Amino acid sequence: MLPLRVLLPLGGLLLPLTLALAACSSTGDAASSSSDVAEKPRPAEAVPTFAGTIESIIQEKCQRCHSIGGIAPFPLETYEDIHGIAALAKQKVVSREMPPWGAFDDEACKVQHRFRDDLRLSEEQLSKLVGWIDNGMPRGSDADRPSPKKFAPMGLEGKTHSLTMATPYPVAAAAGGKDDIRCFPLDPGFTNDTWIGGTNVVPGASQVVHHVIVYVDPKGEGPAKAAGANGYPCFGGPDVASPELLVAWAPGVPPATYGEDTGLKVPKGAKLVMQVHYHPNSQSVADQTKFELKVIEGKPSYVAQVVLLGNAEDDKGLIKLLPGPNDPPTGPAFVIPANVPNHTESMEVTLPETVQGGFPLPQLSIRATGTHMHWAGVDMKVEIERKNPTEGQPAKECLIGTPKYDFNWQRGYEYDEPIEKLPTASAGDKLRFTCRYDNTKDNRHVRKALAEMQMASPTEIRLGEQTLDEMCLGVLVVVRRASLVD
Repeated sequence: MLPLRVLLPLGGLLLPLTLALAACSSTGDAASSSSDVAEKPRPAEAVPTFAGTIESIIQEKCQRCHSIGGIAPFPLETYEDIHGIAALAKQKVVSREMPPWGAFDDEACKVQHRFRDDLRLSEEQLSKLVGWIDNGMPRGSDADRPSPKKFAPMGLEGKTHSLTMATPYPVAAAAGGKDDIRCFPLDPGFTNDTWIGGTNVVPGASQVVHHVIVYVDPKGEGPAKAAGANGYPCFGGPDVASPELLVAWAPGVPPATYGEDTGLKVPKGAKLVMQVHYHPNSQSVADQTKFELKVIEGKPSYVAQVVLLGNAEDDKGLIKLLPGPNDPPTGPAFVIPANVPNHTESMEVTLPETVQGGFPLPQLSIRATGTHMHWAGVDMKVEIERKNPTEGQPAKECLIGTPKYDFNWQRGYEYDEPIEKLPTASAGDKLRFTCRYDNTKDNRHVRKALAEMQMASPTEIRLGEQTLDEMCLGVLVVVRRASLVD
């Protein structure tokens, strides 16, 4: 769950919108890897072996997580490691559940830009891996094995600050019960305007932390709201004046970086508020989630902003819910019927000509995209229709499609392009968000939710903030040139 309404700071101003946000591979330097020695030329094999062909694929696509000390539950570093889980590996890669990457092209969405740290297996790699398993997994000669890989530690490389609540927060057992949404004031201690080049969230009790949003608290009201306690309840938002979204995290989201000479601003004297959405289970646990920051020196040339758009309730607001299947006679409504396998909800927003104060909306370069739904969500697409496309920019473009969406593996998808080649968004452009849901017991996530709630069959789902409600949110990380008001 992410909040239904926040204020989005854009261009140094505030634009009221109906919004909300958000992988073992990471954006930024943390995803890099190196070998102990220069890589040996790979042999050309008519029949793939582990040493000559398969281990290189495993290194590239799997070992960032599946290594000793990695976040996966078991390593995949030796022939014996792979041999022992071959049947499961085949099942997971053929279904595209692994590697954890939801963005794939289909007929409705063909993305025109490369993604950084792309975890997808190519069709050739998939064919070789499956063929090797089906062929009895020949080992090959150890002399043909690639050099071992070294990976940077998981987390935010170059972090300068690690902030958390004063004491662990007890999350009471409540399987199937109401979620607990709590805000924790954090003090970064910034005495001057400070620019952030990277952020990361490290959940303390990952089994109950549903999502985390960190807000800038410009007037430092969070500590008074907590009144000496370990945080305060904050359903729907941080409950402070003029909050500004800094980052949002959900399961699978890697550390965020924003590009060279680019940062997010935290004003001098401001505090932070970390909102943690807990989804309790059958056991009581204590959580002490951490928020990591990487401060950069001086004012950057470009300003980054996390923009979250969606969750339209009707067709009356700035973000309009579009007509869809199963709407009532009164007009568009966000309702996902029970036992319907292919239900869609779509919404659209036209970017305004000006932001609050009458300033023109600056042209925005889109650095990264993402999608967010809950358990019933199975696919989401974010598209743009440009009012005045520039040379080289298509009038209509699909920015992201996630037909392999999995709530447990959400992440941002960063374009692997220089800033001048990034897709752009400008005043008058239309952004459309289309979410597809499977509210049947064929959806394994719905089955899990039903078991948790001790329910026999699916029920109607509506828009809401609880885990068992639904959402439809597009994520854009936009970049613009810094101005005098920043």
